[in-house]
Amino acid sequence: MNELLLARRRVAVFLVLLLLTLVLLSSQTRTADRRDAGVIGRVILTALWPVQAGMVRIADGLTQTWERFREIGRLRVENARLRAQVESLNREVAQLREAATAVDRLERLLGLRGQVSYRSVAARVVGRDPARWFSTVVVDRGSRDGVRSNAPVVTPEGVVGRIIEVTPFASRVLLIADSRSAVGVIVQNSRDPAVVEGRSMERLHLKYLSRAARVASGDLLITSGLGGVFPRGLVVGRIVTVEREEGALLQEAEVEPAARLDRLEELLILLPRQ
Repeated sequence: MNELLLARRRVAVFLVLLLLTLVLLSSQTRTADRRDAGVIGRVILTALWPVQAGMVRIADGLTQTWERFREIGRLRVENARLRAQVESLNREVAQLREAATAVDRLERLLGLRGQVSYRSVAARVVGRDPARWFSTVVVDRGSRDGVRSNAPVVTPEGVVGRIIEVTPFASRVLLIADSRSAVGVIVQNSRDPAVVEGRSMERLHLKYLSRAARVASGDLLITSGLGGVFPRGLVVGRIVTVEREEGALLQEAEVEPAARLDRLEELLILLPRQ
């Protein structure tokens, strides 16, 4: 109980001294001639100076803390705005890159169109066969565009396949990677004939190549024009490895297709000129 009364008295004394200080400071401010506050005023100011200094430091600290919180808030808003702007710019850059890539592909298709003697129809891949054992794609051109069965399909890189099914608005392409596919070819350097059969998207199989043929890794294979499907001189792929079995009359080889069969987007369908 005594401690409580003592604490209350201390608080009361503190408040009285604080009030006297404020009154004294107020009177000094209103005094035009800046007269001395007297001995009592100086004593009170001296006694309360630590309290005033502490209150000033506390007020300054609170002010600085508040300013920091406000600055942090502004920085967070600015950071969110800049992050949204960066994301928007990244999307625009991705769209521009995709547009530039598409333009480059179309320009190469147009260049190929001028090199072949066939009439050509540009098509876009709109579907793939989900079954792994069938390597086919669906394009957005059909009989109304003049597409017919067995028409060869190419890209600027090389041979893709041939049309096996035609509807008025779409067609199905059998890729040269399919095991049912076979393309007559010639080794460009040695001029030896052979046949390329489908095996996978990454590798084709070269068969019926004479053992006397001098071929090596890197040799280019082009269509022979035999068979009535593919015109002569289209690039099919390059030899990767040559297989020569002891005593065999023929040699075989693995071939890397020239066209990226797993990343087809725009194609060119070749049609006989009327």
